[in-house]
Amino acid sequence: MEGQEDPTRKSNLLQIQDEIRLAFGWSLERDVDIAKWLIDELMKQGYPNWSFDGFNSNWSNVKSELLKRRGCVCIVGAAVEKYEVEKAIEKDCSLIIADGSAGVFSELDEPAKGWNQTVAIVTDGDGGRGLDEAIERGIPLIIHAHGDNRMALESLIPKIRSHPISLTHQTRHGILGMRNPGGFTDGDRAACIAIAMGVEVSRIDLLGTRSDIVGKYSGVTNPERKLKKLVWMKNILEVLGFEGIR
Repeated sequence: MEGQEDPTRKSNLLQIQDEIRLAFGWSLERDVDIAKWLIDELMKQGYPNWSFDGFNSNWSNVKSELLKRRGCVCIVGAAVEKYEVEKAIEKDCSLIIADGSAGVFSELDEPAKGWNQTVAIVTDGDGGRGLDEAIERGIPLIIHAHGDNRMALESLIPKIRSHPISLTHQTRHGILGMRNPGGFTDGDRAACIAIAMGVEVSRIDLLGTRSDIVGKYSGVTNPERKLKKLVWMKNILEVLGFEGIR
């Protein structure tokens, strides 16, 4: 359950985030600044559910939805294939979508079935059309702040007026209204979030989660740089207890 998280695992996840910043030459101060900026920017909009209590309530609602459902929880990543999602829907799995990976629903014969089983979208704001449709459908968002995504978040905020959201960051700092469950890419962070919410690793299936290719739902990206990021994704997922990741 949340609050009973494995302290060794959490320490390892935080250490990996520090190592990632070092590997890519990113600034901890910038990560902190953007996280605090996001909180301030959202709260000054004045929506009742965009408050410290509101962000926590939205997190709790997603958690409750995950824990009350039986069966598997599927993390839908950027390399997902249509047949994987169809199987998950047949098994009545709960879906957590990594940002633009929601685009796979447009390939389904009945996209509504996928959306109906989606519990949340994990995003740093650059999910494109898949993210836009999730917003239109009122799917809860778990929005991540990091040092390099202020422009994406500035574009996202006007689209999500009073939308149910909760917030994550990637620092060791305690930031009121936000959480750091661990993670780096949207996909591995989605797994970190599910586990932080109390979902057992044995209940989680990873769909389209690969470190050897850049998934078609990754959006505009530098392929070489993205593959380097996916190596870290695999590392994080292995720390969580997942095996057999390509």
